[in-house]
Amino acid sequence: MKKHWNVAVCDDDRAALSILRSAVEQAFQAHEAEASVEVFPGPAELLKRMGECRFDLLFLDIEMPNLDGLSVGRQLRRQNNLIDIIFISNREDLVFDALRINPRGFIRKSRFLQDVTGVVDSYFASLPQEEAVELLIQDGGQIRSVPVQHLMYIEGAGKFQLLHLSDTPAPVRVSRQLQDLEDELSGVGFLRIHKGYLVNYRYIRRIDSAEVLLDNGETLPISRRKAQETRQAYLELMQSGGSMVL
Repeated sequence: MKKHWNVAVCDDDRAALSILRSAVEQAFQAHEAEASVEVFPGPAELLKRMGECRFDLLFLDIEMPNLDGLSVGRQLRRQNNLIDIIFISNREDLVFDALRINPRGFIRKSRFLQDVTGVVDSYFASLPQEEAVELLIQDGGQIRSVPVQHLMYIEGAGKFQLLHLSDTPAPVRVSRQLQDLEDELSGVGFLRIHKGYLVNYRYIRRIDSAEVLLDNGETLPISRRKAQETRQAYLELMQSGGSMVL
């Protein structure tokens, strides 16, 4: 299943937004990457939208009235939002302040059209190349191979477990112990958040004290005693996967 990228561009110059969006789309097309690019004229609109969906990459103007880009970046990091940020500014004296937020790049606004291609090239080059890991299961009397990257989470259901896949509407029922699946998958990014749930960290959008929110909008319960442990393990996995954490 080919990854689809969700990209946000935030700049208070409304006249420039369509030009910026077109440039970003072309930079992704050069990598044959499917991308949806949404534009926002200010931080308020951006932050509201980020509460509704998950973006993979954010192009963020630093110099904006009321709430500047650096303040937005700091706010996102305080919320443990690990989105990759590329700052936009003509103020080269702000680069060092921006670096404290661990961005993926810095583009000069006056040379956005010239710089965006190189920054996106570097971004793709820095992404980790994951090995294709597959889980072998018995499905309807046949042995089936399930790519781990498509497995969102596993739900305990007594003697059987339900595999919820990103590319299959109905869960797949398997006759395996959840503990056995945890032992097999813990080394490839799966977290036991509850006695009845094993989750692929790649699909987690937010971890609260009582539940975990997934990219598709689903919420799963998390044991209170496991909340802090899960957050720490999640952050470590994100760092090892190439995301930058403040």
